[in-house]
Amino acid sequence: MADTHRTPPLGSLRVFVAAAQTGSVTAAAAQLHLTHGAVSHQLRGLQDYLGVALFERNGRGLKLTVQGTAYAAQVARALADIGNATEKLIASRDYRRLRVSCMPSFAARWLLPRLGAFVTNQHDLDVEVQSSALQADIKGGEADIALRFGYGHYPGLSCRLLMKDWYYPVCSPEFMNSHPLSSPQQLIGLVLLRSNDELWQPWFNAAGVDIEEPQRGTVFDDSSLMLMAAASGQGVALARHTLAVDDLARGRLIRPFAMALESPLSYYFVCRLADEQQAAVAAFREWLFREAATYHPPEGRLASSPSN
Repeated sequence: MADTHRTPPLGSLRVFVAAAQTGSVTAAAAQLHLTHGAVSHQLRGLQDYLGVALFERNGRGLKLTVQGTAYAAQVARALADIGNATEKLIASRDYRRLRVSCMPSFAARWLLPRLGAFVTNQHDLDVEVQSSALQADIKGGEADIALRFGYGHYPGLSCRLLMKDWYYPVCSPEFMNSHPLSSPQQLIGLVLLRSNDELWQPWFNAAGVDIEEPQRGTVFDDSSLMLMAAASGQGVALARHTLAVDDLARGRLIRPFAMALESPLSYYFVCRLADEQQAAVAAFREWLFREAATYHPPEGRLASSPSN
């Protein structure tokens, strides 16, 4: 067996090749869906491990050293070989376990409440739900299917629009009883709950009210947790329709206002091109799109996103 003690971690090699090909830590981070700090940390760790300078600073970018250039070419070829071997292996296997990657909020609020119906009718198939804010590497075989909330740009993968989404304020019935809301302007001074990267300002603009983006208060990195806080009466939350629709139907949450703003992002079904016709992938896709067909836009006044 070959000695692998001098082989660096595969993750750091992926980061190195991305940085070498883009010439930028920022671009590599965007490509790999990592933070700028995580990429810098991986590159420093790899150079420390090897004891060789792979990059030299070139203004704001990165420039490969002579040794780094040679190493990047060899590593890129090796990673490509690993990817090709993985694709062939996955394409030839008998699917007994289907790995589905999606955001934690979507898994908790939309997928899992419906998934039991699919699993019940698939006695010979196990489903593994991978809920993480970090996107799984579908091409590299980390998951078989991904349900992505984005713009639909996933080069080299099969990508189909699953559902659109909308934003609107929600609160508990108890909160509404103690804070009667007849106009969006009355939100001033109330606790406005929000999640990372989902701002209130676009909804304020669509509703035609002069309110600035909240700067204080609780911010959640998981929209599902934010809706739990709203349901317990902690404030008014800016909710995505897909995540709030079941709580609205059960009366745990209510909508104070009719205005709903279309999100510039949508949900997409993503898988490898070679797997589109795999029996398990096709069965899950057909079930998922049947479920999505029962999902409808929110009632009320709908506004298009300024990004659309």
